[in-house]
Amino acid sequence: MISPLRPFGPLRTLAFVPVLALAGALLVPTMAQAQTTVTKAGTNAVGVVPGNPTRAGAVTVVAAAIDTSGNAETAKLALGYANAALKMTPGYSPMAASDYTPLGEKLAKQALKTDWGWPFTASDYQKIGKLGKAPNAMTISVTPVAGGYDAVAEMYDTARGALVGYGRANASGDDALQNAIGDAVTQLGVTATLDGIIISKPNGYLARLSLGTNAGGRGGARVEYLDGAGNPIAFGTIFDIAPGEALATVAPETAYQRLNINGRVRIVENPSVKRALPDFAKLGDQEFKSFETKFGISLAAAAAVYFITGGS
Repeated sequence: MISPLRPFGPLRTLAFVPVLALAGALLVPTMAQAQTTVTKAGTNAVGVVPGNPTRAGAVTVVAAAIDTSGNAETAKLALGYANAALKMTPGYSPMAASDYTPLGEKLAKQALKTDWGWPFTASDYQKIGKLGKAPNAMTISVTPVAGGYDAVAEMYDTARGALVGYGRANASGDDALQNAIGDAVTQLGVTATLDGIIISKPNGYLARLSLGTNAGGRGGARVEYLDGAGNPIAFGTIFDIAPGEALATVAPETAYQRLNINGRVRIVENPSVKRALPDFAKLGDQEFKSFETKFGISLAAAAAVYFITGGS
């Protein structure tokens, strides 16, 4: 097992941090200035996007790379490949290599106060997230197989220390290790298909759906409306979402009359939390904070006038 944070042995923080920096420099693909070609997670589809698309997902610490056969050199390579793959996975961004050294030092001091180490527990992931100011931590595990490698990527939410993402892949032939890791990490960006029903049909070619945040939906999700045989007859986007329901568009308009109450609908592309539209609760918080700010400014202005005029 290789960890850029704390390898085996009491309070040894390494040493392996420069390895990560070197691996990042050598293995992370450099994005071209006029980058226009993008791929869709979980598919072989390739598209062209005008301009220079960027990706700034949730910062993710690659907390450990494990070769189950005990090959330290392979584990070091896996560490670099995992960071490279994260750069191409929607919703996630690898922590900068330069940030691992101070994080390792903080965790070494933490180890003086409390017991922690590999294999990481939920509380360990919480410590990593708190000290690294990163919402996610990932581990990558590789196993040599005949002609190639199996790879498993696990993503943890550091606020709860809980497993929230899992990807597994196999590759053989040339670059098997890099390809297996890349495919496993890519699986972390593939969202589930969620099934629901149409609750009502407001005017304006909209549909109210049962796919709220409690069902796993997120603002900005792409939906398909299905006929009785399960075939898509219309499409749309969720633009307003609450815990128990969501409001989505319907396209084309000519299909609107074919949609029925209790008709089937499914989410086929759910954006990552980082790229989702705000839900009802977040919008309410934003509006309340805006009200607080405006109200505070009004009170300050009123107080200023009072003192200037002497209260008259």
